[in-house]
Amino acid sequence: MQKEEKKYQLISEMYQKDGFSMAQIAERLRLSPSTIRYWLDKNKIKRRSRSEAINNWYLTKFHKIPFQLKAGLSNDEKMLKTAGIMLYWGEGAKSGNVVKFTNSDPDMISLFVKFLRNICGVDEKRLKALLHIYPDHNEKELLVFWTEKTKIPKERFYKSYLHLGKKGTYKQKSKFGTLTINYPDKRLLKLIMDWINDYRK
Repeated sequence: MQKEEKKYQLISEMYQKDGFSMAQIAERLRLSPSTIRYWLDKNKIKRRSRSEAINNWYLTKFHKIPFQLKAGLSNDEKMLKTAGIMLYWGEGAKSGNVVKFTNSDPDMISLFVKFLRNICGVDEKRLKALLHIYPDHNEKELLVFWTEKTKIPKERFYKSYLHLGKKGTYKQKSKFGTLTINYPDKRLLKLIMDWINDYRK
């Protein structure tokens, strides 16, 4: 009996304190998910909401830190939020699982990255960039430029994409190349799209 009590106490700690899902607990303790579910219900342990469950699953399975929205925005922060939403409405990817914003204007890129950091509270380690260049660009110089502009370290830049088969120079059209900001988070993408739809209405 004491052995069973210890097991159930462990289940409680794994679910409530460690944040593991019922399936994860079942796998670790070699029990069926229905056994875990039965014990939680019997002891009236409150189940997580769907959003809480997804957040905890990211944390425990993939060690991904969920974004933390800034609360109590100042007037300047409200303006930044609106600017970020408008930028994404115009230039952001609207489908998939990644927040993806592409532009050649350094100030727009800088503003959108500020929106992600200061308003959305993204996990800095998952914020990455991809540089699009043409044959007449200097890749090394542009990488230095964009790392300084975005404060994203060079090691978090994907391998630059070189556009071939194009005639003429692109330095005047796109002096700094084109940069794509990537943040893999389906929930954040959905939230930004919800904000856009609010403005659409």
